[in-house]
Amino acid sequence: MGVRAILDTAEPLGELRRGSRRFWTGREELILRNTYPTGGLEAAMSKLPGRTASGIYQRARALDLSSPIESKRGLPRQRYTNNDGLDALIRRTYETKPDKGAVKALARQTGRPRHWIRARALTLGCVVPRFKAPPWRDAEKAIVLDNAHKRPATIQKLLKRAGFERTEAAIAVMIKRSGADTQDPDHFTARGLASVMGIDGSVVAAWITKGWLAAKRRGTERTAAQGGDQWWIHRRDVRRFIVDNAAVVDIRKADKFWLIDLLAGRGE
Repeated sequence: MGVRAILDTAEPLGELRRGSRRFWTGREELILRNTYPTGGLEAAMSKLPGRTASGIYQRARALDLSSPIESKRGLPRQRYTNNDGLDALIRRTYETKPDKGAVKALARQTGRPRHWIRARALTLGCVVPRFKAPPWRDAEKAIVLDNAHKRPATIQKLLKRAGFERTEAAIAVMIKRSGADTQDPDHFTARGLASVMGIDGSVVAAWITKGWLAAKRRGTERTAAQGGDQWWIHRRDVRRFIVDNAAVVDIRKADKFWLIDLLAGRGE
């Protein structure tokens, strides 16, 4: 049987033996050698329906075959065409929000890579484009940096009142990138207070549980696995506790400069 007869055969070579890991037969390689250099990946896939696009591409590289279109790096590159039937398949797939498996199946069915399918879906209006967030304005940055010690949700509300729209994630990233001080000068968490007092956080928690130290929950969304919502303690309540419970507070362990500022009431 000649090369032309093999190429024109109606026998579906890949219907019986699918999979990217199976061995390439001499017949398949002959078809690849005679279709890929002239018609590229699309032509090869039409004659080798049992082979994936990536499998054909990799085998073509192993055989040192090049498609008619070469990229800047000299590697095979394929331009894909679209038609009404293909567009209809894409629209049908994207009628409901498809998962990766659905897009992958469509790519395998049509012989187009997934990135081409997604790009075509965007052109057809089946996918809502993702717009890049606008650059931060100086007024926005000022609000975020002045309130960096507050929760992103709170900062988001402050920005909204000023006429700005930012997500909590964007606010958190801005705080991290700017290196802003996130320490609230007027409040401590139980762990933060324990750190400056030179004691374990469980001791502070015990003081709160016994009612010796006034505190409230901060209102975070921390789960039980993350330790639960944080305690939020005002500096005036810390000062009152130290003065009223000097017998249980070991001032030798505390940061002396912090303790002096606290008891002197500086910054208030």
